[in-house]
Amino acid sequence: MPKVSVLLPIYNVEPYIADCLSSLVAQTTADFEIIAVDDASPDRSGSIVQTILGAQRQIPWRLIRNDNNKGLAETRRIAAEASSGDYVLCVDSDDRVHPDLVQTVIREADLTGADVVVFAAICMETSGKVKYLVNSGDGIITGLQAVEKILDLSLDAYCWNKLVRRSIFDAVNHPCGLIYEDICVSIQTLSRSKVVRLIPDQLYFYIVRETGISTSFNPKITDLFAIMDLVERDTASLPIQDYAKLLFRLRYIYGFRTIAFQAAERAPDFSHARPILLSVANRLRLSHIRRMYLDNRPRLSVAMLLLKVHPWLFYNFARAFGRN
Repeated sequence: MPKVSVLLPIYNVEPYIADCLSSLVAQTTADFEIIAVDDASPDRSGSIVQTILGAQRQIPWRLIRNDNNKGLAETRRIAAEASSGDYVLCVDSDDRVHPDLVQTVIREADLTGADVVVFAAICMETSGKVKYLVNSGDGIITGLQAVEKILDLSLDAYCWNKLVRRSIFDAVNHPCGLIYEDICVSIQTLSRSKVVRLIPDQLYFYIVRETGISTSFNPKITDLFAIMDLVERDTASLPIQDYAKLLFRLRYIYGFRTIAFQAAERAPDFSHARPILLSVANRLRLSHIRRMYLDNRPRLSVAMLLLKVHPWLFYNFARAFGRN
């Protein structure tokens, strides 16, 4: 059996999937399998996978086709259910990975007995220009400490920069139909883990595309409200020090900020942004704004005060100055 199963959801990535697969086939170890799931993609993505993986012999692979579109979270779950590795590794099919990715995470998992190995990543534009870095730190911590770091906003909750023991990944709930589902999945997997290895190696290349979820206007950004509720459900019983403060930080300083600024900055005009901004303003209290200020976020507290007074004021502030 392979040590690692790469979970590869496929949907509408015809221009990019060949580069992704090439980076996987070029790995410096063959101790892994690729489980690709065509999520009822309307383009030729699935047939490209069939052609490229069928032309090589060193990496075992399987292509599954969903009868209808099920979304990223459910497609990853389907891939994991069909996998056989001790660990799973989520890869987005429009990204690329370092040739040493699988070999490095296997080594670290074997050396430390880790349930999860978290690695660094480079987020870049399609031109190759580095946009920002996803840092992971370096050390061995408990799963509970890793959850605390996510709540504290000092560790990113992406699924694609984490090797996870398959038995743990299979046991968590994968929220269907919601965007930003990585936050829920990562918190659940980490909370069930005893040993988490953080390594500073930049092993993943996340490609920021103009049509991607990270750059385009998406009214479903309000899914973050539901995601934060799920996070609270999954963490409320954990023995986390300063839990209320950390949950506030994730829910309001990350969640509310993300919804509001994305709506203002990416909407084509105020009429599109307005209902989303109102949904944030209606949930926002003056006590929340005060806590933001006390958490050393003076500029954010001013922006949220403008939002509370009137969404139009915040809209113009966000357009002029951005979230920074």
